[in-house]
Amino acid sequence: MYSARRSIILIFPFCSISFVQVIIREYSMKDFKDVLEIDREAFNPRNPSFDMYVYLTYGSDIFVADFGKKIVGYVVTMDVDPLRGKIISIAVRKEFRGSGIGEYLMKRAIERLREKGKKEIALEVRVSNKIAQKLYEKLGFKIAETIPNYYSDGEDAYYMVLRFNEQ
Repeated sequence: MYSARRSIILIFPFCSISFVQVIIREYSMKDFKDVLEIDREAFNPRNPSFDMYVYLTYGSDIFVADFGKKIVGYVVTMDVDPLRGKIISIAVRKEFRGSGIGEYLMKRAIERLREKGKKEIALEVRVSNKIAQKLYEKLGFKIAETIPNYYSDGEDAYYMVLRFNEQ
């Protein structure tokens, strides 16, 4: 469901007594520290400060999963050209993985790119990251090619594409 700010509100029953609300919303500068922390946890030894600088400088759309006073995930999209977009990065804190937050972040990112008129969205994923691949396939992405030695450790990547006319 959406609020006036077009945030997606998720309610998770983490325990039998209370429910926890997670809001998918646009990034703001107050989220910077949490997003860097999540990025370091997920992608060490990458340079998250530089990555965030690039994302913000080049007009990327960034959405966060807001768990009260703590950001628990983020996704970054970029316009490639008028008809194509790209998912640049997505990460969820370890303790929240498997809760559906990554899927809702992806859905919001896809929705934003569609709102901008994109007909195709691409992303890269490690060949070994079967959990992420399964999510992307569930959302309609298909493997278009394998990119050899894509990552700094030499691992290959799958280049996956979602085309809206195929859904």
